[in-house]
Order: sequence, then structure tokens, then C-alpha cells
Amino acid sequence: MQSRLLPTCRWKAVLFVVISFCCLTPKSWSQDPSFSQFYANRIYLNPAFTGLDRGVAVSGVSRAQWLRVDRAFLTYGLTAEMQIPIVRLGLGLHLMRDEEGIGALTTQQAGLALSYTIPGEKNNFHFGFEGRLVQKTIDWNKLVFSDQLDPVFGVVSASSAVPATENILYGDVDFGMVWRSETSLRSGRKGLSQIRSHLGFSMNHLPQLFNKSARGSDSFLNRDVAIAPRTTLHGGLIIPVHFLSGVGEEIAISPNFKFDVQGYGFLNFPNSLTVGTVGLYTLLDHFHLGLFYQNKYYAPDGTHTDALIVSVGGQTNPGGRENPKKPSMIFGLSADFNNTGLSAAAGSVFELTFRIVFPASAGARGRSRSSSRKILDCKSFF
Repeated sequence: MQSRLLPTCRWKAVLFVVISFCCLTPKSWSQDPSFSQFYANRIYLNPAFTGLDRGVAVSGVSRAQWLRVDRAFLTYGLTAEMQIPIVRLGLGLHLMRDEEGIGALTTQQAGLALSYTIPGEKNNFHFGFEGRLVQKTIDWNKLVFSDQLDPVFGVVSASSAVPATENILYGDVDFGMVWRSETSLRSGRKGLSQIRSHLGFSMNHLPQLFNKSARGSDSFLNRDVAIAPRTTLHGGLIIPVHFLSGVGEEIAISPNFKFDVQGYGFLNFPNSLTVGTVGLYTLLDHFHLGLFYQNKYYAPDGTHTDALIVSVGGQTNPGGRENPKKPSMIFGLSADFNNTGLSAAAGSVFELTFRIVFPASAGARGRSRSSSRKILDCKSFF
């Protein structure tokens, strides 16, 4: 997902201004990384998704954004999670690294996530928290500030900016909840069965949202710099296409959306960065194809970047059908193509993801007290 939105301009100047602004301006804030294949990095999307797969799951993501702009943004993520159905818990370890620009601004995060499931007959409610440590480092020798520049001779002097530190460390907390359901729609003899749906809500950087005195922990100059809270609303469906079942493959369509709001104050739209992503996956047994549109308020505008996101991927042993004891793997590759705002000179955005699920043994799955109330298994993306 291409949520770092910048108008068309000279790219090196953009990075210089952005990095300088974030380091020096008293009321500036940084923006969280975001992902085109957002369900492939589920704990980051919403900690309530922790432990969704039966057994142990390991997933990873590698994202390269606007590489023609001096190594603009590189992001890597790795998660390991497990489901403990007998106590309805999910446990997860979440690692992430983000590298920004020629100034070597690097953010490393290590978090522990915990989720709890309230099962129903055909639906589940999931609640999750993630607590993590965040470390940020920067190489001041690679930065050039405006007071060093001469319009004719270029860099001519040292900057008046005095670095306070090259390394900052602080704690952070996220919260999320997800409702998942499996239902059927009938109209006479015809209808749709085994429709999966979900609706989720997550809040990131809770200390900054509720405790204003926590500001200042994200500044290399000990300034009053806040980590802007981020609120995410997401949802989707998996709808089996039964009238094509005769072809011998399982076919489904999966419409999904995600809406991010990042800024001070809860859902403060006028003073926040808002980005929407909406689109559709086509799921064909071992393969999937996705097409998404991303923009601010879902509306085209030449002053900011919108993009088409195309993704392809596949699965081995989907759902354990071929061999329930054999691990399953899902992998995907996506590319974002800018339409307005950033030009092709910035380069596209590419993302590679994978998830491997090691199934739980029959004895480790546990039993529910009531056969009508259980944790819904994970099907494809959610």
C-alpha cells in the first residue's frame, strides 16, 4: 500500500525536506509503513488476528517503495504465531525493520502479541494487544540541511543543527478487535453457502493517544515530537462461486477494503493523513489474483498519489486438503503503479510475502465445551 503520499517534485529535495522536517520541527510526526498485501502481514494490520491459523504459522514480507528516489523506503517484517485453542488464545512474535532514504533513518521493532477469541455458533469475536520495543537510529553525516546550502555553490558550511543522539528507544502498544463469521444466504433452492466475512478495527500507538505527556520519545533532538496515533478500519468477504464447481477447482471472490487515519486526535480527519484501499481478489484453488485501488477518500486527485495495485500468488497444500499433516504455504507478489501525484520517475512499489502454516497435531487442537461454539479455522486470507 502506498500511503506515503507526496506531490510531484524533485525527489532528492523531497527526501531532504522530509527528513529535516521530521528531525527539527517541534510539531512534526512520522508516518507508519503500510502494506499493499495487508492480510499477509496480519499482526501489523490488527493484533486480534494473532493465532488465526491452527498450529504454528511463520510469515514474512519485503517491501521496496520508490527505489529510484535514493533508496527511498525499504521495509521488512517477520512474524511467528501459534494458536492455543483449548484456552482460546493466540500468541505471536512480531519483528519489523524500516529503512528510509539516504540519511539511513532506520526503525527496528520487536513486539509480543496476544489475542483472545470468544467463539459463537457461526461467528467469532477476536481481541488482541501488541506491546513492543522500538529503536530508531540515524546517520547524521549523511544529512544536508537548508542552512548548509548556497544557491550557486551548493553545500558550503556546517549546519547549526546540533544532534542530541543517534539512537532512541521507547515502548509502544497497539489494540485491535475483529469479528469473523461464516454464513449462508438462501432464496428458494438457490443461494450462497459458506460465505466468510470479517470486520476489524485497530488502534496503534495508544500511549500517544491517551497520554499527552508521552510526547518527546520519538525525537533525535529531544524536541516535542509525537508519534501520531493510527486508526485502521478493514473488512472483507470470501464468497464461493458454486456454479463453477464443476470445473474441479475451488473458486471464490474476495472483496476487501482498508481505511487508515493517522494524526493527532481520534479520527480527526481534517488534520490527519487518510488513505483508503479497496479491491477484489479472485481465489482459484492454488492461485489468487488481486486488483486494488488506493487513494485518499477513494477519489482521484492530481495533487496526491493514487495507485493501482496488482497482486498474484499461490498456495501449496491449501487448507491441508492434500495432506492434513503437511505444512501449507501461501506466497504473493504485488506491484503498485502510480496514476497521479508521484510520476514514473520515482519508480513503482514491489512487495513479496509468504506464510507457512505447520498444522497442529490432533491431540494439540483441543476440544470446545460445545460443538456449536468453536474457533473458526483460517481460510485463505482470514
